[in-house]
Amino acid sequence: MIKKIFTILALCCFTATQAQDQVTFEFSDGVTNPTLKAKMERQVSQLLSAINTAATRNYDINYTGIDIDLNASGSLGATWNNVHFRTEDDLIIDHCLTRRRSNGSIKGYQVRNIGVTMIPLDDSYNSEMRRELCIDFNTAGRIVDINFSIEKNEYIKQLRLGEELGDFERRLQIINWCEQFKKAYNDKDINFMENIFSDDALIITGRRISGRQKSDIGFSGAQFEYVQQTKAEYLRKLRGVFDRQRHNGYINVVFSDYSIKRDGAKPDFYYVTLKQEWNSRGYSDVGTVTLVWDFRNEDQPKIQVRAWQHLNDTTKLRFKF
Repeated sequence: MIKKIFTILALCCFTATQAQDQVTFEFSDGVTNPTLKAKMERQVSQLLSAINTAATRNYDINYTGIDIDLNASGSLGATWNNVHFRTEDDLIIDHCLTRRRSNGSIKGYQVRNIGVTMIPLDDSYNSEMRRELCIDFNTAGRIVDINFSIEKNEYIKQLRLGEELGDFERRLQIINWCEQFKKAYNDKDINFMENIFSDDALIITGRRISGRQKSDIGFSGAQFEYVQQTKAEYLRKLRGVFDRQRHNGYINVVFSDYSIKRDGAKPDFYYVTLKQEWNSRGYSDVGTVTLVWDFRNEDQPKIQVRAWQHLNDTTKLRFKF
């Protein structure tokens, strides 16, 4: 009899825990096809519920019954290996954003602003404890990407500039790809880095020096030297950093203070300047990163230039690509 009571109590606790993990998601507006709307709402509800359940049990995420691309589940799994999280709310209602190509055709859909509370796996995590997810769908409603969003005010500022300057859709694409780029550092995803950099990319890295001396690209500030690298050289060093950090915890890379400018002579090229904060166990820095994005193939853009400069250095970096 006592054993039966304990079994019933355990079952009740399990059921209550399951209920706490369940999330209901709805779109407030933005998608008019009722069948597609219902599918995406169901997808997000199931995914967020699975994330909460995995966080509660400290398990891997179970994607059973969720129509999710293997790249998306693999990317989320890479994040999960570094840090867990769970949703703030059990009822989420938000806008569906339609993503379009530059020719106006629909590329897919996106939901942003899903608040989550981070659950660090160890003391190497030193980023925000509250973050926001964005989830991307293809035109059939399949989940194809999951990222942490940039800060909401930054996002709104760039969209307003896009409306004023007539490049709204391209700015959306740039933000999405920068979010993926940042996440690749967080997840130590060297394969993404291999694919996102152009084969002939110009990459400039920096280091602090004592006194003024000539650098490998012909100039240096009083305290900083800048070195030009090929894609192969940069990725070889980055792979070493990732391999070391797999045993040393989370790499926290944060992007902020975005500046997005279109090249006047090459309209498919954009100069994106942002503040980058890098924090990992044993190393940290704050700098300004300039990315030159090539959107001639907007479904597979490439980074032609990645130039880092220390935040306190006023030296004017000059480069051609």
